[in-house]
Parts: sequence; C-alpha cells; structure tokens
Amino acid sequence: MSGTSKRRGKTDEVFAVELPDGSRIDRDHKVVDGERVPVGSWRWVVYDPDRRPKRKRVNLRTKDQAAAMRKAMGYARRRSLGTYDPWGKAGGAVAGVGLASAVERYLAEKSGASAPSTVAEDRRYLDKLQLELPAGALVGHVGQDHVEAVVNARKKPPKDADGVRRGPGPEASPETKKRRRASLRHFLAWTVERGMRTDNPADGVRLPKMPNARRDHVTDAEAAAILRAAASAEVTGEDGVERPGWVADWVTFGLGTGLRPGEQRELRWSAVRLAERSVEVGKGHRVKTAGSRRTVPVRGDALAVLRRLHAGRTTEADGFVFRGATGGKVAVDYLTKRLQKLAERARVHKTVTAYALRHAYGTRMAAAGVPLLDLARLMGTSLRMIERHYGHYDPARGASHVERVFGTSPAEQGHDTEATRDG
Repeated sequence: MSGTSKRRGKTDEVFAVELPDGSRIDRDHKVVDGERVPVGSWRWVVYDPDRRPKRKRVNLRTKDQAAAMRKAMGYARRRSLGTYDPWGKAGGAVAGVGLASAVERYLAEKSGASAPSTVAEDRRYLDKLQLELPAGALVGHVGQDHVEAVVNARKKPPKDADGVRRGPGPEASPETKKRRRASLRHFLAWTVERGMRTDNPADGVRLPKMPNARRDHVTDAEAAAILRAAASAEVTGEDGVERPGWVADWVTFGLGTGLRPGEQRELRWSAVRLAERSVEVGKGHRVKTAGSRRTVPVRGDALAVLRRLHAGRTTEADGFVFRGATGGKVAVDYLTKRLQKLAERARVHKTVTAYALRHAYGTRMAAAGVPLLDLARLMGTSLRMIERHYGHYDPARGASHVERVFGTSPAEQGHDTEATRDG
C-alpha cells in the first residue's frame, strides 16, 4: 500500500492510497500558504482500459480515511465476486426485479407492523418515486437523482378563485424533506437486504440544515390559565354548544401521563387498570413503534379524571375513554386549534398544541430528577430523544445528586454551622 503525503506539523495528509486489487482511493486538495489542504470526500477510483470512461470514480462520502478505506475494500471485494459493477446503473443493480412489484411487497410487509397512516405516507412517496422512472423500471434503475427529485419536489400550488392551480407551489419544509428521504431510504435499504440491489442511493441525498427543534411546553401556571379560559368559554357559550369539560379532562390527563395525542385518542376502557392505577398503551390499537407499547402509571389529578369518567359510564361496551366536543372520537387537529385559541385568551404566548402536553410531562419529570432512561420507558421513546429534548443539565440538581450519594463530611457540616452563625 502506497501513497503520497505532505507533512503538516505532526500530521501526514495523505491524498491517494492504493488498494491490493490495483484500485485506489484519492482525495482532492488545494494549496493554502504553500501547503496542500484536503478538500471534499474520498473517492474510490477504478481503472479498466476496456470500459468507457476508462476510469470510474465512486464518491465514498466520507472525509475519514479509515472509513473510506473500509468502504472501498468492500466495493473491491464485491467487484471481484462479480456482484458489483462501478460502471453499471445504480452501482451494479441486480437485474430482473421490477420497482412496482418491490414497492407492493415492501408495503405489504410494513402494513403488518406500522400504523395505516405511516403506510399511506410511504405509498405516497413511493408512488412519486415510480413516476420519476419509465414504466416497467427495475429496482436497480433507481438512482440518487430520482430520490433527490422526490425529496426536493415542491408542494402543490394553492387553488385560485376559479379552483385552478397555477404556477409553482411553495418549497417543502426541511421537516417534510427529511420525512421523504427517510421513507425512500428505508425502502431502498429493504431492497438491499433482499438482494434486489447492492447500494442505497438515498444515502447520498443531502438535506438542508434543520432549524433548531423547538419543544414548547406549558407550565403548571399556564395550564391552569388555559383550563380557566376553557371553563369560562363553556359557561358563556361563546364558542357554541360543546360537551362540557371534555377539553379540561383531556388536558389534565395529558399533563399527568405524557401520552402522545394519538395514544390518548385511541385509549379504550379495556386498557384501563384502575386497581393498578395505570393504563396499557397499545392495547387494542396501533402504536408508533414497538417500544411505544408500555404500561403508564396514572396518579394525582389524571387519576381523578380517569375515575370520574369511569364512574360516569352508561355502558359496559369497550368504548373510548376520551370523547370530543360532539361525543365522538377526539379530532386531534380540532383539539389543537381549540387549545391555541384558549391559550391566546389566557395570554399564554406559546404555540400550544395537543403535543405540548406531552412535552410538559417530559420537562416536568426531567426537572424533578427522574432518570432519563426511566423517563424514556415511561414516554415510550428512545433515550436519545429524551436526552436531546429534556436532558438539559442543571448544576444545582447535579450537586444535590452528589451530596445524596456521597453525603457531607463532618468538617463541612461544622463549616456550614459556622457560616450560618456568622450570617
């Protein structure tokens, strides 16, 4: 293995390394103050005088030399076995597998483990992917440009007064682009696992920088103000006829359990365990992930709401625990609009959605010192998500934990006593 290098302080900057099979990895560079500085990602370079072009470069999409070498060695090994062709379409795709049939197989498998809304969203994006290719295209014909076209597609333009859509629509948000890429990436990874192709073109699709995630939550005082506004609106009837107390019940229970809006909407009485003071999330309905199935303890005001609603049942049928303004299933979109309007009346200057109650639960539990792993289990999500949104370090809380574990030395106790006397 050989390479050329330029000495820069204590580091050797290597710009080309040869592999045992005769191929190599290389990297561009530029000259800065008389020294060569690496630029961009590493590439795997293969030479074959009988092919056109004679040299084929494959972007390894990493600036780390060790990672680039591992990727290139993998490509070289598959090329030697005849399962990878750098000159072939989509990186040596396996021929004979139709894109349309692969999509149907994938969605059929996913429908057994995912919510219908998730499957429907995947179908929408995969249908758009198929429209980017000719009819009868194979899985191996899908390239990075096709994925990028779906990910970066504009939304539909709004209808004019005559009901006709004109001109280009608005650009999709970074969040929407992220969902699109994730959906296509998962499908293409599935095709790789099943031997339909040898690479995932979605891996190379870059996304715009995501805005900082904002997790608005309501404090206890803000929640109380919103509930007062709800009670006032029901008394005056200014918002029309609604089933009394349904918003207050939803808010109180959501603040005390941290359930996702969809989980709370689907909660049935068969999942309620009043004797154990808990509810079983995922019993009788689909959940976001396998880890979302969990038993959630219910205490305090949330338990009081659950007991009152149970006492008011008029039938033993397994109905929904929470019902909306008209007595039917809660419409989360309408609930969010209702909460935002009530928040404005209560002068709570935040974006208050149905999800804000879950954020309030997570924030309150984390601030109380609940271990983040325990909180992740209670909320049915990953530890990574909990750390990202609720794991802010509080020095005072950290000091209290250290003192609880290690205690206070006699000398420190005496010092504290003297300090108190002097004060």
